Amino acid sequence: THIVLPGQGAFKSCIEGLKSIDGMIDSLENNILNKKKPFLGICVGMQLLAEEGRENGTHDGLGWIKGSTKKLKPNNLKLPHMGWNNVNVINKNFDMDFPIDNLDFYFVHSYYFDCIEPENKIAVSNYGIEFTSIVSKENIFGVQFHPEKSSTQGLAILKNFIKQ
Repeated sequence: THIVLPGQGAFKSCIEGLKSIDGMIDSLENNILNKKKPFLGICVGMQLLAEEGRENGTHDGLGWIKGSTKKLKPNNLKLPHMGWNNVNVINKNFDMDFPIDNLDFYFVHSYYFDCIEPENKIAVSNYGIEFTSIVSKENIFGVQFHPEKSSTQGLAILKNFIKQ
């Protein structure tokens, strides 16, 4: 009923992994873009929604939301960005009920999704630079943080996604 693409690893290896499974991309596109099943991308799973990723070279992404994945360049801050950080909802015009505003979630990443269309950028966070931490387009949702590691507020995100 729902599709979750978890995040662990690098953009290149994750997209190549999906492409290496015969018919996987076609099946995902049929179920998500045509049948409109709810989709949640977590961390790299969110980044794969972009048109391209720029980790270990430039690679085509799924292209479901306009933008690209770029390396964080926080001044004098360590990479990866790892730990708790604030998520600030800036666009309340999206379908998934997001009852938690301005709470901390757990992040582990060195790249971020540079979302181009303002209507797809739902929330932002800051780690030396402001970056998109939640994207949405119709039945497609993506979070840069790890809700499964984010205590009760992360559990609320997952529960609300299941209600879609």
